[in-house]
Amino acid sequence: MSIAPYTVEPTEASLKTWLAERVAEYVRLTPDQIRSDTALADYGLDSVYALTLNADIEDYLGLTLDNALMWDHPTIDALSKVLIEMMALEKA
Repeated sequence: MSIAPYTVEPTEASLKTWLAERVAEYVRLTPDQIRSDTALADYGLDSVYALTLNADIEDYLGLTLDNALMWDHPTIDALSKVLIEMMALEKA
C-alpha cells in the first residue's frame, strides 16, 4: 500500500497520531490501544514491519531514513521527536 505525502506539515502531535494509526494497522490493534511511551517491539512490531513502517514514514514525510531508526528511537514519543527534528534540518 502506498502512503501519500502529507499535505499540511505535521506537528509532533499529529505525527504521533499518524504513527499510532500506522502501528495499530500492522499489529492489528486500534490506535487508542497504542501508547506513545511504549516500545513498539512490545506490540509485536518485528523487523519486517519496522522496515515497512520506515518506508511508510519516508513516503509520508519525504525523508530518507536509516533502517535502524526505530530501534534507536523505540517509542512513538521518541520517534516523532526525532522525525520533527529531521524535518527541520531538511528545511534549514
